Amino acid sequence: MTSGRGNRVSVKRFVRLAATLACALALAAAPQLASGSPDGMKFGAVSQPRAGESYQSALLRAEATAGRTYDMVREFLVWDSPFPDSFHTWLQGSGRTMILSVKSRRGNGQTVTWQSIVDAQPGSALHNDMVRWADRIRTYGVPIYFTFNHEPESKASATMGEAPQFIAAWRKFHDIVVARGATNVKFMWIMTDYAFMVGSTARNYGPKWYPGDAYVDAMGIDAYNWFTCRDGINTPWWSLEQIIRPFRDFGALHPTKELWLTEWASTEDPANPSRKAQWFAAAQALFKRSDYAQFVGITYFDARGPDSCQWYPDSSATSAGGFRTMATDPFYRGVAPPPPPPPDTTEISFVASASNNANLTNHSVQVPGTVQAGDTLLLYFTANSRPASTTAPTGWTPVHSADLPAALSRVWVRTATAGDAGSTVTVSSSSLTKGDLTVAAYRGPPGTPIDVSAVNTQSTTTTQYVAPSVTPTRAGDWVVVYWADKSSTNTGHTLPGTLTRRRTTTGSGGGHITATLADTNGAVPVAPTGTYVATGSGASSSAIGHTIALRIP
Repeated sequence: MTSGRGNRVSVKRFVRLAATLACALALAAAPQLASGSPDGMKFGAVSQPRAGESYQSALLRAEATAGRTYDMVREFLVWDSPFPDSFHTWLQGSGRTMILSVKSRRGNGQTVTWQSIVDAQPGSALHNDMVRWADRIRTYGVPIYFTFNHEPESKASATMGEAPQFIAAWRKFHDIVVARGATNVKFMWIMTDYAFMVGSTARNYGPKWYPGDAYVDAMGIDAYNWFTCRDGINTPWWSLEQIIRPFRDFGALHPTKELWLTEWASTEDPANPSRKAQWFAAAQALFKRSDYAQFVGITYFDARGPDSCQWYPDSSATSAGGFRTMATDPFYRGVAPPPPPPPDTTEISFVASASNNANLTNHSVQVPGTVQAGDTLLLYFTANSRPASTTAPTGWTPVHSADLPAALSRVWVRTATAGDAGSTVTVSSSSLTKGDLTVAAYRGPPGTPIDVSAVNTQSTTTTQYVAPSVTPTRAGDWVVVYWADKSSTNTGHTLPGTLTRRRTTTGSGGGHITATLADTNGAVPVAPTGTYVATGSGASSSAIGHTIALRIP
């Protein structure tokens, strides 16, 4: 399975059974890039950009979720991709090592067959392509792992040739790289996990595709716990060990070679919200065992999965926590975060909330009568259209402003005064619009301010509505989450188990707004919260999620 950018290889739709497996290929004369257990397991990922992200910002966001800087970054290119581009150049001086996979397919989709590579003579266009790759890798100047056609036995590579042609092409490419003096590179042979599960007579039987010890430094596997997330295909819930054990056994026959887990991921179990976090915990323990000591590194597949497969490590708050625990384990070269300072003895508490969901020009809501001077008031407004103007109430400070093609959302904050309890707050629009106006009150020390906040917008049709991760800077913060979506069918949200619902409202008729307010009902640690996903009873193509951490001063 691969992640695409421009002419990068697109994410594959499926690999049979429970996973895909990749093998790390290495150059015999290359320097040591991974030193194994004395320096700890290398840890990294491929981080696919989410809405509005560049590859660099996606990686930094993923590292914030993991609570650490990655050692390794996996990258997918095709035959005529530019290299290095600006992202690669940034990585070059960052201390992160790249695992570079290059497919013999051009950006326009044209296949470069392995036999044509074998037949390419010096001076020919294909031979010159290989020389250019070797020179660019050599000039890159820092240690790099290189993979020629990862998962060659998979259906995605079927038009390129068979095992004998792959091996011959691999060896030729390898020899050109060696001849051009690229001593900073190791070749990495990468296969699907299924290639080590099938019988020896199968076309995709992994050992048939092995180029030989003289041409390989490292072997890698791409491993996935699919469970029931693929449409029409159900498999058991498999531990990572069940998926990769056959590959480990093959690697033991080549004891001088590094073993890598180059892609790995699990979907969620809808019936057990903590099961994915437990899967991470079992993986964390697995590589500490002596019978898995040949593994020197792992890189997670932090990308969108096919169908309903939830590969993202932060697909739920509990999963994000389990992944972060593994990523910061010193065994994986992580730095365990120091224990947070004890929280302030004065805690935040929820006071009350109120809402009005209607089709109006002037949207009004009454501040709850239990509000006291000094309480923090949060005011959320979401409309199912984008009127020419939206007027905020007097005395409120803007927090977020989010606009979609056919909806908008605003958030304001205010420190309550003695006259606010029972008063009416109005948000005016220049035109009639269906909208939700929700006010929420929280109590803490006088003037409890906002610590950090973030907003996420979604324009694709889905029932999974995402409120973004934030990273509180002080112990004692409460996190308040608000989702709103425009739909003709959605009437409510199923919330993550880590949150307490405070209010849900829904309008009526076509294009109405459904909104939910929730919070953590207690302090959160000084660490990325992970995203919060609410599941709608119906789908929407216009959804907004706000996440706010209230601080104890």
